[in-house]
Amino acid sequence: MSSPAALEREHTLLTAAARYDALRRLELDDAGVDGAPGDPSRALELLALSEVIVRKAGCGRQLTVRAARAAGASWAQIGLALGTSRQAAWEGHQRWTDEQAARPLPHHPPPTRPPGAATVPAPDAAEPVRPHPLITADELSQHAARGWRTADGTPVRVLDVRWRLGAADGREQHAAGHVPGAVFVDLDTELALPADQHGPEQGRHPLPARGALQAAARRWGLDDGDAVVVYDDWSSLAAARAWWLLRHAGVADVRVLDGALPAWRDAGHPLETGTVVPEPGAATLGWDQQPVLTADQAAALPAHGVLLDARAVERYRGDVEPVDPVGGHVPGARSVPTTHHLDDGGRFRSPEELRESFAAAGAQDGAPVGAYCGSGVTASHTVLALELAGVRGALYPGSWSQWSNTPGRPVATGAEPGGAPGGAPGGTADEEASR
Repeated sequence: MSSPAALEREHTLLTAAARYDALRRLELDDAGVDGAPGDPSRALELLALSEVIVRKAGCGRQLTVRAARAAGASWAQIGLALGTSRQAAWEGHQRWTDEQAARPLPHHPPPTRPPGAATVPAPDAAEPVRPHPLITADELSQHAARGWRTADGTPVRVLDVRWRLGAADGREQHAAGHVPGAVFVDLDTELALPADQHGPEQGRHPLPARGALQAAARRWGLDDGDAVVVYDDWSSLAAARAWWLLRHAGVADVRVLDGALPAWRDAGHPLETGTVVPEPGAATLGWDQQPVLTADQAAALPAHGVLLDARAVERYRGDVEPVDPVGGHVPGARSVPTTHHLDDGGRFRSPEELRESFAAAGAQDGAPVGAYCGSGVTASHTVLALELAGVRGALYPGSWSQWSNTPGRPVATGAEPGGAPGGAPGGTADEEASR
């Protein structure tokens, strides 16, 4: 039997860990709670207690595992505290998170209204407040100086999304030099449905299945609540796909390194060589958190809103088509090449400049706006630019690669949205930016 002093110690640990986990989930300041971020000792000590005591205190073992991970504990430390192996600890937590994600939400019937009572209209659902979608190289360096944590102690995961259409993936470039700790992400197989799992009628880069993306995120080392920074070496055109997709999957804090890898190098920050293999994470992803257009919805959008074509103007007009079966654009779509959203240094233009550019195409707050490109990759960059301008934009993931491979879809050519002949609107854009 435990002594009164030992029981008091156990109660203190349980109370601190339970409060810590609750405050972490509520994203409140837990400066007064033992076991603050960066010090997992409380949660690890709690894990070593008997499961009976854990249950009596009302603090679940797996919730405590999550608190320990959030405080910086490794899976090896957690396994040792549980009296098991690193792999068994991770697998047990992964099973638990999968079970939590599969549970149906409880049903709460609406309250009954007394006869004759006035009906009060429900307020409009407010958009969630999201962190700014960009981060500078110096801000990222500050996270590195804190051991890859934000100022409030949140773990930061950095993802390297180097990619080019028609080229080998960026693994070789990643190994040659990357932001320290950054994990390589394969756009073709992890941020899209792999090519051997779909046909051209779905486009070149259909969205991956939620389960496949979740497995990939765990391979990258992501846990629930982590902050994520994504970058590439291509003016953020590929990194924006990771930003959009993780937002779509419910990851709240995802940011793109503004200016991409050149901005990090030019600021004098160090590079690391070799391959990064992190400890597996236990992230639980959702879905449908970003607006998405089907082909039919994209076709109908110009009649009541604005559909933006993010490809180079030559492909929009139908002058050239290096990849897809036919050149041209979706009837009614307006040409706004996504490279126009960047300055000469590859950084996003100011919100004021972006608003002016989008407004010239009719895309402004209050009007439904959608975007497409060649295969749904760089249109994510346009959606990001729209957000910076204060406009909510929907993505058509199938984009031109799906549209042009679907029999019966109409095709407009020329410089005008409806296909009338005319001059090029605003010059040309880098051909690669049309993918």
